[in-house]
Amino acid sequence: MTAGIGHPRGTQTSVVPASGGVLLDELDLAIVHALQIQPRAPWTLIGSVLGIDPVTAARRWARLRDCGAAWVDGYLFPSQEDMTWAQLEIMVNGARLDAVARTLCDDPGLLSLKQTSGGRDLVALVQARDLDALAGYVSDRVCQVPGVHGARIHVITATPFEGSQWRLRALDAAQRERLRPPVARPSGPTPTGPPLREVERRIAVALGTDGRMPLAELAREVDASVATTRRSLTRLISGGRLALRCNLARPLTGWPVSAMYFASVPAEHLDVTAAALRTLPELRLCTMTAGPHNLFLDVWLRALHDVHALEAHLSRELGHLNLRVGERSVILRTYKHVGRVLDPRGHSVRTVPIDTWSA
Repeated sequence: MTAGIGHPRGTQTSVVPASGGVLLDELDLAIVHALQIQPRAPWTLIGSVLGIDPVTAARRWARLRDCGAAWVDGYLFPSQEDMTWAQLEIMVNGARLDAVARTLCDDPGLLSLKQTSGGRDLVALVQARDLDALAGYVSDRVCQVPGVHGARIHVITATPFEGSQWRLRALDAAQRERLRPPVARPSGPTPTGPPLREVERRIAVALGTDGRMPLAELAREVDASVATTRRSLTRLISGGRLALRCNLARPLTGWPVSAMYFASVPAEHLDVTAAALRTLPELRLCTMTAGPHNLFLDVWLRALHDVHALEAHLSRELGHLNLRVGERSVILRTYKHVGRVLDPRGHSVRTVPIDTWSA
């Protein structure tokens, strides 16, 4: 797989508008990139890597965070023992679509929600404790929302790539190396893992609100000692169970268009196809699903016409594996993104912590 559809990996918007007349410059983007690599890095480290005063780095981050342009949060990767993920296609009465979306945004079991073009109205990423709970969640909660008249479930069997692995292109190789986390994080979600402890679940929920929450504050939030909280957090990260993600509002990243592809490949080629797709700069999420299509791709693009250019690129590069795109959709609006409710500009306006156990 080559590096995307003609946009060099190093290309990055240098100055982009944020909100309220605020501008993002190269230093702002570098701070976000640094936090993508090590979301809980101390400001002393970030300042040293970027050659600026730590107070300046912290002040710039606070400005981005306070206007909703950027944020850090945490959430649990799926594990066969204690969690099931699914993509949900939701059919809605068009006149009630916005009301339905706003109601669903308040649900702690629903991670992300998007309005799409094509053969579905809304697409959601949801969590449940197990398959039985998933079935009940869809029938008893989602389909009971006034205006919803149907839903299709695509159970996720593996997640080769997800958004916490996506990066801006603002730092050079030497800066990236200096930010390499001291505790090595797995390259993707782990398919299995030990059952979660209650304190670990509480930590994940708390970090969904603020992924950079100081350790002492986090300990108070989860009602545990600082030492227990530190050990549990390290275990979650080193074991590949917890994702910490620094997000930037999509229109500010230089990749303003979002699209999704429903694709299929023969089962014997799934793993090698997924490995190739992980190198794609546009890729934000890749899941293997049990349904009419066995691959779901969520991508960010530079321009609307790239929807077809990327599909053509995939056909050229992976046609020998018999990859076929069955459907494609453009994202018209993202209502919720990994527990964050967004405004039409993609800025965070509030948090609904992801809590599968209460969903």
